[in-house]
Parts: sequence; C-alpha cells; structure tokens
Amino acid sequence: MATDRKLRRRRPPWLAPALLIVPAFLVVFALAAYSAVWLLQLSMVKLTFGDPFRTAEWAGLDNYQWLLFNEFTTFWASLRVTAVYVVGTLVPELIIGFLIALLLNRKMRGNSIFTAALIIPMVLMPSMVGMVGRLYFSPYGLINYFTESLTGIRHNWYGADLALWAAVLVDIWEWTPFFILILLAGLQTLPVEPFEAARVDGASRLQSFIHLTLPLMLPLVMTTLILRLMDVLRLFDVIFVMFGGGPGTATTTLPLYIYRTTLIQRDVGRGSAASVMLIIIIVSLTVILIKLRDRIRYEA
Repeated sequence: MATDRKLRRRRPPWLAPALLIVPAFLVVFALAAYSAVWLLQLSMVKLTFGDPFRTAEWAGLDNYQWLLFNEFTTFWASLRVTAVYVVGTLVPELIIGFLIALLLNRKMRGNSIFTAALIIPMVLMPSMVGMVGRLYFSPYGLINYFTESLTGIRHNWYGADLALWAAVLVDIWEWTPFFILILLAGLQTLPVEPFEAARVDGASRLQSFIHLTLPLMLPLVMTTLILRLMDVLRLFDVIFVMFGGGPGTATTTLPLYIYRTTLIQRDVGRGSAASVMLIIIIVSLTVILIKLRDRIRYEA
C-alpha cells in the first residue's frame, strides 16, 4: 500500500490525460501526414485524372511555376476572389454578430427563443443554402422583388459584377449566428466586478464597452475569427451550387479553382499544387492570427 502511494505521488499529473489523448492523436497525425505526403507527391508529377499513378511523369516544380508565373494561369485571379470573399464575409459577420450579441446579453423577454432560432441557418445543409440563395437572387427572386420595390431597379445578381456579392450575402446570413452564439457566451462569462466599479466611478456604457468589454473579449474574438477563417478559406459547396464558380471566374475561389483544374481540366498535378498552396495560405494566416491572439491575451 505504501509503495502504491509513493508511485501515485511520483506520477506526474499530466501523465493520465496524455495517455488518453496519445492514441487518437497518433491516428489523426498519421492520416494527416500520409495525406500531406501523397498530395505533395501528386503536385510534382504530370498526371491526367483517372489514369493510374504509374503512368505519371515527374515534373518537379513545374506545376507550381505554371500556377504562379504562366500568363494563362487564373490562380492569381482566384486568389483575389478568395481574398475579397474572406474580407467581405468575416468583417460584416464579426460586426453584426458582436452587435446582436451585445443586444441579446441584456435581460429581455424571448432571448432564449431568438437565440435558438439563430441556429437554423447554421444547421441547414450547405447545398440547400446554395439552392435557396440561387432562388432568392434569381431575376424574379425575393431579393429583386424588394430592391425593385424600393429603388425601381432590378439587379442582375447572376452577372459577373454582382455574383460574388450575392454569395457573400448568403454567407453572412448563414454564419453570422456563429459569431453571435460564441460572443454571447463570452459576454455572459465576463466578470461583473470591473463593470460595477466603472459604474460607481461614473463611466458611461460606451466607456465601459471600449475600456472593459473590448479588451476582455478580444482573445475570444480572435479565436472565433481563426475558426471561421479556416472554414471560409475552404468553402466550396454554397458557391458551387449558386454559381458554379461563374460567370467566367467571377466566383471562382481557390477551392473551386482546384475543383475545376483537377476534375474539369483533369490535371491532377496542377490541381494538387493549388491544393498545397491553399494549405500553405490557411496555415500561414492561422499562425499569424494565433500569435496576434496570444500577444493580445498577454498584454491584457
């Protein structure tokens, strides 16, 4: 008995959780590493989709060189579309989500019902969201009905100028509740004492929001942005169902570019190279935001 007690005392407290996590971690790491190595290998060969891998020809970095420097490549155009889509969705979703979360954080009747209703857009199948968005933004759809009633103008949301913004609006409708729910949970866990002290000192609600709420919420805001950024960079289904990447390349984000290159043009090498570039972009932006979040948390 004394020996067992000594062993328990010597055993570090992190050992048991680590032993429980290691098996799952090894499985996930092995699958991710195998997929990454296989994808990197495919990005360095010339291979037509459907042909066996033994027929592939070694290309080295030719696929990457074609993506980045060839005059006929549309990789950079897809990257610009992706950047516009990411900024056009994340910024409004964060602002609108934060404002609604602040509103719901106040004691009002029906808060729980309204909060539960917010989950509906998030649980819908992405393909269904795309179909609904395609119908709403059709020439005789609901959006044009309201715009024509208010302004007398019927917009062509299927045109190259507005198609991307139609997809942005659908994304904002679908994923703003994600920010609302997480930020509302963060607001409800903030300590009460600093706000009571600020109220005693005569601080207004705006001053309390700027000097207390924002600094305390910034780490959670950054975490939410990181999660949503990783998701929106690889978004495919909603835009594909709505416009299929068109007209032309107006809504061709990087995931749709990879789809077109790999499955439509049947160029596995260039499609895999574009996939590697997308992974590098996601990882790089995520690392930058994580470091920024940690710095904000340390300064706070």
